[in-house]
Amino acid sequence: MKIRSQYLQATKSYADHTPEATASILDCSLGVNPYGPPEKALEAIRAFDLGRLGDYPHTHAAHDAIIRYWREFADLSRNNILLSDGSVSALYLINALFANPGAEVLGFMPSFTDMIVNVGMQGMRYTGVAPADADYRENVDAMLDAMNMDTALVYIDNPNNPTGQLLPKEDLLRVLERAKELGVYVLIDEAYGDFVDQSDSALCYQSRFDNLIVLRTFSKGFGLAGLRAGYLVTTPELTGYMNKSSNPYTMNELTREAVASAMSAAGYTSSHGADFARTKQALRENTGHALKLLVTDDRVPICTLKHRETVDLQALLYNEGILTVSGAEFDCMDESCVRLRVPAAGQTERLLQAVRKVDQPA
Repeated sequence: MKIRSQYLQATKSYADHTPEATASILDCSLGVNPYGPPEKALEAIRAFDLGRLGDYPHTHAAHDAIIRYWREFADLSRNNILLSDGSVSALYLINALFANPGAEVLGFMPSFTDMIVNVGMQGMRYTGVAPADADYRENVDAMLDAMNMDTALVYIDNPNNPTGQLLPKEDLLRVLERAKELGVYVLIDEAYGDFVDQSDSALCYQSRFDNLIVLRTFSKGFGLAGLRAGYLVTTPELTGYMNKSSNPYTMNELTREAVASAMSAAGYTSSHGADFARTKQALRENTGHALKLLVTDDRVPICTLKHRETVDLQALLYNEGILTVSGAEFDCMDESCVRLRVPAAGQTERLLQAVRKVDQPA
C-alpha cells in the first residue's frame, strides 16, 4: 500500500482514550467552559436565517469581530486572519506548512498531545524541553539553549495544556527575540487564552515579530466547542501560504455569526475566573498528602494533579465519581497524574469530596 509510513504508526489522543461520562459521573475531562457560551451567541443562533444554509459561507462577520476584539492590543486586517474548524485544524495547516522531512519542532513538555502526534505524522520530529522542576514549570532557559537555526518551528501552548500554567510575558518575549535572531517561527497556541487577560496574549507583540503565529479557539472560553470554530493570526504572507491548502469555505455561515456575537459579549470569557480561582485554592487546601496540585494559573480552569505513588490516578478518581484525563496521554507524564478541568461552582464540593478521599484514603 502506498500510504505514508507515518500514518501506519500507532498514535494517541486523549479525546479517543478518555472513558465516557455516565449520569453518575462528574465530567472534569475535556477543557470546555463549564458555564457554556454567552447568551449573545445563543441569540444569534436562534435568530439565524436558515435560508442562508443553501449557499456557501461568505460573510466576514467573524473576521471583523476578531479585528474589533483585538483593536486595543493589535492592529489587524482580514489578511492577518485565517479561520479554522477549531484550533486543532489550524495546527494541522501550520504543521503542513513547515513539514520538510526531518524538520524539528521545539516545544515544552508536557504539551498538547495532538500537536505532537501530528508533527510526527507530517514526517517531522518533536524535540521536547523537559520541565524545570517537580512542579513541571516550563524551562525557558533550556528552550533558548535548544533553539538553533535548524529549528523549523517553536510551539508553546500558553496557557499550558495540561497544567494550566501561564508563561510570563517577559519569558515569552525572550523566546520571540531569540527565535527572530535565528529566523525561526514561533507558534503560540492560546486555546485557553480567553480565560486570562487579553493583555497576556502574544498578540500584543503582533506588530513587532513577523515570525509570530498566534492560535485561538472558540471552544474554551467562549463555550462553543460544538461549533468547531477557531482562528490564527500571523502575517498576510503566511496566511496566503496556508490558504493554498485550506478549505476556502472553512467555518460555516451560522458559526461565523455565532462567534461574532460571542465576541461582542464583553468580559464573558474571564467572568468566571474568580470561581475557578476559588476551586483551585480549595484543591490546594484539600491535598498535600497523597496528591499535589502542580503549578497553574488560577484563572484557567484546567490543572494537573499528581499522586506521590505509582498509581492509576484517573481510575482512583473515576471510582469516586470524577472523570479526568490520564497523565499517560501526555509526554513526560504517567498514570500518577491527571489533567482536571474544574467544574462550575455548584459542583465544586462534589469534586472536593472525591479529591479528599483519594488524598487521604481511610
